[in-house]
Amino acid sequence: MAFSLDAVFKSARREALRRFWLISDLQQSEPERAERYFEAAFSDFERLDSGAEAVCSLGDAAEGSDPEKLRIMIDMQVGKLDSLRLPIYHCLGNHEFDYYRTMVARGEKPQVPFFEAVKGKKNWHLAPSFSDFWFCEEFPEFTMLFLSGHAAADGSWRAEHQTLPAAPNYPYRREAWTSLKKRFADTGKPVFTFAHCAFPGGNRPSDILAQMLPLPPNFRAHFYGHAHIGDAVWAKENLYRQISTVEDSPVCQFDIASLDHLRGTTVRGAFFDYYGDGEYGVFFRDHLNHRWEQCFFSARDARSAGIPEQDG
Repeated sequence: MAFSLDAVFKSARREALRRFWLISDLQQSEPERAERYFEAAFSDFERLDSGAEAVCSLGDAAEGSDPEKLRIMIDMQVGKLDSLRLPIYHCLGNHEFDYYRTMVARGEKPQVPFFEAVKGKKNWHLAPSFSDFWFCEEFPEFTMLFLSGHAAADGSWRAEHQTLPAAPNYPYRREAWTSLKKRFADTGKPVFTFAHCAFPGGNRPSDILAQMLPLPPNFRAHFYGHAHIGDAVWAKENLYRQISTVEDSPVCQFDIASLDHLRGTTVRGAFFDYYGDGEYGVFFRDHLNHRWEQCFFSARDARSAGIPEQDG
């Protein structure tokens, strides 16, 4: 019998305590393309009957500053995701702030249209405001920590991309990130992190997230988008790298982008399984061609083997 990732995926479902569908970077300025790419992902997700219990959306759901086009693209995505009747966890990416930047340039009170469209909806989970940089979901077995793009309500600073803001009033420098890290370091549970951008060691890494390093031993994996797989213009030499580690850390991180098929090689998503005792799996899905690309399983990290034996 030929090896089948379909069979592995179905078998893993029986073992998984939790399963999540991960998507990122639809990132279109034209509604027609946005709907075509999103429908490709959505229809493949439905036909898979994966058993996913929630969706993790890692930012850049739409781009541009045309209010009418943004409304069409946002309404389309929210309507389809709401029809699943599943929890949706959403991190803001840099393109969620395109309209925000335009309003700041005009001297108007800034808004983030995607955030405004879904905040308060009972199945949607986000940071408390677009100025907050994290939120979490606690399960009995593990923690999901979401690190969201964020910006000042008055337009005075933005931290939605890779670069640490230069504005002197930016409130979330290393002390804030260290405090957040300590909050989750000794809970006795594995922690999985999700963001639009990568930690150093990943594709297009974030100076903002770097403030959280080094990661504690109970942090198990990181999931991100931003660098569209196959996009040589922005991902450069790492355009096909989907799996890496965090710098100076045994934590693996996974580039799950992108739903965008204008820059990325396909309409791509992933599934994250949690099996218990820190064990997890990741399945990369080519939604456009209804096929698996690769999968990854982790039972222990490289650090847990211990200190090397050395002479002298």
